[in-house]
Amino acid sequence: MDKRNRWLAFRGRVLVLMGIFSLGSAIFLADNFPQYLPILVLFGVGFIAMAVPKRVWCKLPAWFHRDDSWL
Repeated sequence: MDKRNRWLAFRGRVLVLMGIFSLGSAIFLADNFPQYLPILVLFGVGFIAMAVPKRVWCKLPAWFHRDDSWL
């Protein structure tokens, strides 16, 4: 694996961990800071979405237009 791919994999894992930590704190620590709950959920989902490579996001619309001729 070259340095660029290694960096992208590391960045993706860090973003997923940050997203899970943010969502976990929104779930388990909601009583401590209820005013920050929407922003924590937004950050959690956003970090996880940023971890998905761009090439996957570009192929996403094609998943909804597949030909299901096997049915």
